Amino acid sequence: MFANSKAIQMIELLLLLSILVYTVAYIGGALYPTVYAAMAAFLLGIAGIALSLWKQRYLLAIADFLLVVGVFAHIMFFWNL
Repeated sequence: MFANSKAIQMIELLLLLSILVYTVAYIGGALYPTVYAAMAAFLLGIAGIALSLWKQRYLLAIADFLLVVGVFAHIMFFWNL
């Protein structure tokens, strides 16, 4: 039980760190780190959503979903991709 909550905490921490790297890279104007951080945020977000739903932590799954959607909405609207 404790190992599963530790896994969720680690995925959430990595997700927040990848979003922080995305923000810093975007402000700095670096293209490749921004893209890699966005891809990491997507993959960690999917893993976080799946693990949160599996452990029945629905509010955490909703928060992960909103973080992932926020990153990609930012890419689509502000980068005009």
